[in-house]
Amino acid sequence: MRSTTALSKQPFSTRRTGELIHSWREMVQPSSLPADAAAGLSVACVALPLNVALATAAGLPASVGLVSGVVAGIVGGLLSGSRYQVTGPEAALLPMAAAIVAIHGAAGLAIATVLAGAMQVALGLARAGRFARLIPRPVVMGFTVGIGLLLLNTQLPRLFAVEDTHTNALALVLERTWGERIGWLGVAAGALTALAMVGLPRVHKRIPAVLVGLTVGTVLMVSLGAGYDAVGALPRSLPMPKLPSFEGVHLASLLPAALGLALLASLGSLLATSSLDTLTGATTHSDLDQDLIAQGLANMAAGVFGGFPVMGAIVRASASIQAGARTRAASVLHALWLFVAMALLAPLVARIPIAALTAILLVVGVRLLNLEGLVAMWNQSKSTLGVVVVTALGIAMFNVFVGIGAGLALASLLYVRRHGALRLEVQRVEDASKLQRGLHMQAPEAPNAPEALDLMVARVDGPILFINHLKLYDLVEGPPWAKLVVIDLSRVSLVDAAGVATLQYLAEFLSVRGAHLALVKVPPHLEAALEPLAQHLLEKRMHGSLEGALLGAGLMQPAPIEEPLAHPVHAAALEPVARAAHSAHP
Repeated sequence: MRSTTALSKQPFSTRRTGELIHSWREMVQPSSLPADAAAGLSVACVALPLNVALATAAGLPASVGLVSGVVAGIVGGLLSGSRYQVTGPEAALLPMAAAIVAIHGAAGLAIATVLAGAMQVALGLARAGRFARLIPRPVVMGFTVGIGLLLLNTQLPRLFAVEDTHTNALALVLERTWGERIGWLGVAAGALTALAMVGLPRVHKRIPAVLVGLTVGTVLMVSLGAGYDAVGALPRSLPMPKLPSFEGVHLASLLPAALGLALLASLGSLLATSSLDTLTGATTHSDLDQDLIAQGLANMAAGVFGGFPVMGAIVRASASIQAGARTRAASVLHALWLFVAMALLAPLVARIPIAALTAILLVVGVRLLNLEGLVAMWNQSKSTLGVVVVTALGIAMFNVFVGIGAGLALASLLYVRRHGALRLEVQRVEDASKLQRGLHMQAPEAPNAPEALDLMVARVDGPILFINHLKLYDLVEGPPWAKLVVIDLSRVSLVDAAGVATLQYLAEFLSVRGAHLALVKVPPHLEAALEPLAQHLLEKRMHGSLEGALLGAGLMQPAPIEEPLAHPVHAAALEPVARAAHSAHP
């Protein structure tokens, strides 16, 4: 077995290839393959109706969703940066995909999908995935919760068999007559499926709860239902791959849409992968750069097959983990199960009721809400919970970009509020004997300092930022104004442009009134930012100590220099002489 040190010294590309090969070997282990096959089948049951629904909602044939799930699922499963990631069409991509189809048609969507995939590969090769680690954990959690809310909002009407496919759960609640249109038989089938998913694992973890629930719900609908909403006819094979035709497509207007699609798919995939690390309790982080490359290649493959754009899907991956997935074989096998359903089981799959499939998504959505985690966060930090809620509601009510942007903005404000507080310790000094009182800086020796001073000493603690810089104006409240204002910056971690401008204003304000501003103990990392201020400061420079500033202002005289001995003698050599003199003169 190679040591960690030896692995870390390998080139990045070599190490990544080695990790992939190792994970591929894990896929065929007899100990994990049965569990992965069962998990892949469970994920296929979740992915099949969702793929079909997303394709039809975007104005595409149902087969497009299934083809995308098969092709992208295999590519993403083999190459993803996380062994648990499942690639396929996702609800977050639907609005943008539908807009592209409406303007550029199905061919335009295929071209945009290929271009977006190429952009994702470029981002992965540039190792841009690492920046996803900078996203605060509450925002990542809010992303997961937001997808759960999105599922509940969009799938509840399907469970109730409401005819209007654009109706969401909130619209149903506001509509007074919605109860008259409920298909109670479908609700019963969905309830049985959901009950099996929740209850059977409590009896025994090895029971395929999803399959049992799906079977019970289907039998109920087939036995009692008449003309119920089912999956319907499916294609039995994959189309031949071909490059999308650019004929009739306005590429200049399509490029911005492709860029937006690439950013959305990349951001969603990276957040989904980061969420998986949290869900699984992984001790090592997934390779986000590799994940970008994998999702890019999956999108290029989906586009070549004329498919729907794809991304790392937190819904499918969560279902895979909950079903007992162990390796990336579960992700690949889910795609193969979809192909089997297309090729061999099309008549049977066509009879599965949408209500039963919808119940599976609703259970996954509730689990994504992570109610226990939200309650624990409420008890620990309500401000952190606020970031989660804002992110989740933004995603559910608007889109992923709005939700994540709002969450990042709120998290930044809370961070600045918590860590950006500016504390100002000020002392007005008129007596040298009181100079040390309440200050933590070197004071001049009292014998060398004049008794009468007109000095203000301030120590700043915290960053000087645009949100707190106005507090420094307290130093020039007056009149009367001090002849010298000394600011100790030793505990200042950051000064932004607003802070620099404020310090310059203080220096110019005092200069007009015949006074001076002195900056002392400036940290090395701030010297470059504050260098433009030097011409406005005392002696046009920054001082290393309070004593240096007082000397420069003429408020303190330098200590007298003692004359050195002409021939210095070591103290040890004088000891015998001193003892002899003491004996001679008792």
